[in-house]
Amino acid sequence: MTRTELQQRIIQKLETMESEKLAIVASFLDSLDVYSGAKNQQQGSSNILDEQRRELIRSLRGKYANSSVSSEEFSRRKQEDIDWEERNR
Repeated sequence: MTRTELQQRIIQKLETMESEKLAIVASFLDSLDVYSGAKNQQQGSSNILDEQRRELIRSLRGKYANSSVSSEEFSRRKQEDIDWEERNR
């Protein structure tokens, strides 16, 4: 379907549509504009966000390397906390 055919089809549907549905369509079209603008802005700032993410990862890397708490120990402590909270409700 060509662009012109698609536009004509949409116009035909809009001409018979109730006012309430037209308002919904208008709101949807507005949201598409907002989405497109946000997406374009996000693409422009994605390099900045990627660099910030890399810096954050670098800052955290090795921060907890000397921690003596294993994942099993952490899970056990967390379960103890949950059990305590359930007892003291």
